[in-house]
Parts: sequence; C-alpha cells; structure tokens
Amino acid sequence: MEILCTINDQIAYLKINGSITNENHQLLQEKLDEVLESKAKKLEIDFVECHTINSMGIGKLISFYKDFSEKGNEVEIVKCSAHIYELFMSIKLNQLISISLEDEEE
Repeated sequence: MEILCTINDQIAYLKINGSITNENHQLLQEKLDEVLESKAKKLEIDFVECHTINSMGIGKLISFYKDFSEKGNEVEIVKCSAHIYELFMSIKLNQLISISLEDEEE
C-alpha cells in the first residue's frame, strides 16, 4: 500500500493506493496523524485506487474523524471506487463523512 499525503494551506489530501490490511494499517495512522498535527481545516481522501480496507483501517478513519471534527474541521471522501463505496454505505459511514463515487470521466 502507498499513501500520498499533501497539505496545501488549510486543505490536506490523501490518495490511497492498494489495500489497507492488518499488516500496513500503521501507515494510514501515520498519515492521519500528520494531517491532525497540521493546520489543515479539511481533509479530502481519494479511495479510487484502494482495493480493500479492513475493520482496523475503518476504525482508524472513524477515530481520526472524531478527533479532527472536534476541532471544527471537515473530512470528505472525494473519490471512491464502487466496491469501497458500497462497503462504506453498508456500514453507514456516509452518516459521518461525505462520500462521493469516482468521477466517471477519469
């Protein structure tokens, strides 16, 4: 798995490539911590190239959301593959975080 993290002014962007598993979920935690410690007011996450995410990864995402939103900040999943989108909808993650499917033109 590879995670590209960029922070421009007050917007952070994570692009996740690969699968989030028990073996590599710490990388996700490290990148989320980096965003939490920055001055970013919004995090946009791209899950288009993420093949799978396990319960530990989802737990880290929800925990981050709680900590980040308590500061008045916003988290948005701006791109998501159909498979991951269906998973997030089935666990009702969309009730916490705005989730968009991948752009069909790309």
